[in-house]
Amino acid sequence: MIERRSFLFSLAAAGALPAVRSAARAGDSPPIDAALVLSGGGARGAYEAGFIGELAAVAQVPDGSPLPPYGLVCGTSIGALNGWFVATAQYRKLRELWYGISGQDIIALKPQYAALRDPESGLFDRAAAAVSLIELARNQSGILQSKPAYEWIVRNVDPRAPLAMPLVWAVTNLSHQRPEYFFVDPEIRSYERREQIARALRISLGPQTIVREATPEILHRAIFASVAIPIAFDPVMMPGPSGTIDAYCDGGVASNSPVGIAHALAGAADVILLSPPFEPGDPYGDAVEVAFGAFATVQRKLLEVEMRNTYFQSVGKRALRRLEPGELARVTRGNDLLARYVESIPETELRYARPAQALPLGVVAFDDASGIYDAYRRGWEDAARGFTPYDWETFVL
Repeated sequence: MIERRSFLFSLAAAGALPAVRSAARAGDSPPIDAALVLSGGGARGAYEAGFIGELAAVAQVPDGSPLPPYGLVCGTSIGALNGWFVATAQYRKLRELWYGISGQDIIALKPQYAALRDPESGLFDRAAAAVSLIELARNQSGILQSKPAYEWIVRNVDPRAPLAMPLVWAVTNLSHQRPEYFFVDPEIRSYERREQIARALRISLGPQTIVREATPEILHRAIFASVAIPIAFDPVMMPGPSGTIDAYCDGGVASNSPVGIAHALAGAADVILLSPPFEPGDPYGDAVEVAFGAFATVQRKLLEVEMRNTYFQSVGKRALRRLEPGELARVTRGNDLLARYVESIPETELRYARPAQALPLGVVAFDDASGIYDAYRRGWEDAARGFTPYDWETFVL
């Protein structure tokens, strides 16, 4: 048994061997210098698009060229969709899509719920629509039509578009109640490359982590699955890793701001959040508000866990660099498990940006043109102020 003091010392100093950043990062490809992390938040993703637009404008990056200093983009939900246009270096198209999305009618209630939103409907129709909501507990799994949103993704996400950098995004496999991670990569597709990415994510996120390449055949469904908010959309059905047809939904269930992906693969991460520090609002008025409030609480806690883990592992990594080789060897002597842990833990410089106040539109308010324009403008302005270094004592959920 290693002494408790020695174990805590080595844990605090975990992983800064001079030759490698981590076992996974010492593979065939050089480590990625920096990653851009894009959070989920539905229509509030307009803020991310504005932020990205300003970064590209300041760097004077034309379409087709990677956005400096990033070599990787990670996303969840709307962050995965925005991330596609960063990974394919289509900055102008990203702006055009957000400025035109309010006229695309991508959010449509199912017919039996339409009266809830139609001010011209009579009392009887509203009552019938309200009663039909009860069906969600029996034979319905979402109140919105999936087809308009999915067809918008098919029209605008071209699997043939050349990639300027890798994209990794999170989804939730409901059939197996676990997160899964999809990726696309500009390098030649190979088993070795896929396993390299998988090894890195398993070190950071757990040994049973499922990592899959989003081939052109499943790309659209894999992106739509990440944005399919529970209750709002029906689950997305697509082949699972074992070949069975599984049900998938919003990656935000497991990781709405996938900091852990960046921590596994990159030496630095800039995270764009879509929520300001929490401030109590009006009391919850109905069951739907309670459900989404609970969901938001889980998302904030997962964000805190991922950012703190990244921060403290990185602090430990840097501390180990100050040790003499003999000290490290003495701590890990006779404990192969600890030695492997020390060698493999990643190090990532972590920064974040977020709106100072709540963005002026709802999660599914893709038809709110003024709210989208305002959120885009705020993102553009906030990008000019840059990112804030993360500190666990000052960061407020």
